[in-house]
Amino acid sequence: MKPKILVAGILDTKGEEIKYIAQQVAAAGAQPTILELSVGKEVGWADIGLSEILKGIDKTPEDLYKVDRHQASAWVTEAAIKYVGGLVNQGEVDGIIACGGSMGASIATAIMQCMPIGIPKLMATTMTSGDVRPYVGTKDICMMYPIAEAGINSLTKRILTNAAGAIVGMAQSPPIDTSNDKPMIGCMMFGVTTPCVLRASKIMEDHGYEVMINHAIGSGGLSMEQLIEDGFIEGILDITTHEIADEMLGGVLSAGPDRLTAASRKGIPQVVAPGGLDLINFGPKDTVPEHYMQQTNLPGRSLYEHNPAVTCVGILPDEAYRIAENMAKKLNQSQGPTAICVPMRGWGACDLGAPDKDLGWAGPEAGPTWVADPEKPEWSLRSQRFLQGMKDFLDLSKPNIELIVVDKHMNEPEFADLMAGILKDMLDGNWKKNSRSNLPYAQSV
Repeated sequence: MKPKILVAGILDTKGEEIKYIAQQVAAAGAQPTILELSVGKEVGWADIGLSEILKGIDKTPEDLYKVDRHQASAWVTEAAIKYVGGLVNQGEVDGIIACGGSMGASIATAIMQCMPIGIPKLMATTMTSGDVRPYVGTKDICMMYPIAEAGINSLTKRILTNAAGAIVGMAQSPPIDTSNDKPMIGCMMFGVTTPCVLRASKIMEDHGYEVMINHAIGSGGLSMEQLIEDGFIEGILDITTHEIADEMLGGVLSAGPDRLTAASRKGIPQVVAPGGLDLINFGPKDTVPEHYMQQTNLPGRSLYEHNPAVTCVGILPDEAYRIAENMAKKLNQSQGPTAICVPMRGWGACDLGAPDKDLGWAGPEAGPTWVADPEKPEWSLRSQRFLQGMKDFLDLSKPNIELIVVDKHMNEPEFADLMAGILKDMLDGNWKKNSRSNLPYAQSV
């Protein structure tokens, strides 16, 4: 059976290009269906015309013509998402390809973002040469740069034919053997937490789980939240939560205000740590906000140039308290078993009281973000303030929420073992508060 491919676009401005793509999709062995996303006028020749999709939101093309293009595109987007969703539910879509400029890409990728992961999605647009994060979102969307904005010529024919071949090829990819699939665990990682993540993940894999490790660079956190929401993840080792600091303090790796909320809503087991939360991330040094540069003499507010393209600023202990408040209020909504583990000797490779290559920092001095607690120098002052914030705002009266003080560094093997062991107990249905009281370095609050 030929795969069914939706070929979408604003036909009153990109009609010839869409027709050509549909022709080449057919030539490649698939069944194309042209979906109209026009906002100016209905062309009348689409397989699924504008009038048809607008019925789903009780609008007509005439309604579009009475409003500005912004409102018109919003209505077309809403209607097309609803219409395509119905086709997907009926098994009538094996892939989607679209071609367009900024508005065409905005409408088409909004549709793609509402489609399930795994259905092939390809967007050919000149917007690919810039920031594509708004177009890709958290879904598996392929972006292709078509060189030209419009027109069918010897060059664009080649490019659009490649695009058509790509979407048909993806739709005809070999079947996947799922017989050995295992329950999936989510895990968040950044360079500074790599030793902890790799060890904890290996433990979960050895116990019969697959582990999805996402890079905590903003898009990674967004994707993980979406994977949890969509039901792919059965439990999460949320080791690396620094995207929350970037969201609150103006860094460039924010995952948005809803980071650390999906697991609580879905009620899946979660074990959380402040991995990488000693850092706010920026680009080259000259992009660091001036007010941070003026504070580098403050305890904890050090500057660390990871490479020419990445500069990190340490967070202050009082900022750690505010971050704990933010996280605690989110975790209080948890419907499932939840444990927050706080490593008191540092939160990543930059947050070390003394050089230790195995933990990620070769020295020759303490890590660049380290700030010692004057009363207990082996512990981080940042950890102490974070812990106090958790005590002040986390609802520890709830039987499903536990706060654990850990006299270890984030990247010490014992900390990874602790987090993985707790999550395994949760998934097995054997977890209870204070179950690690036998460990000399772990204390339940």
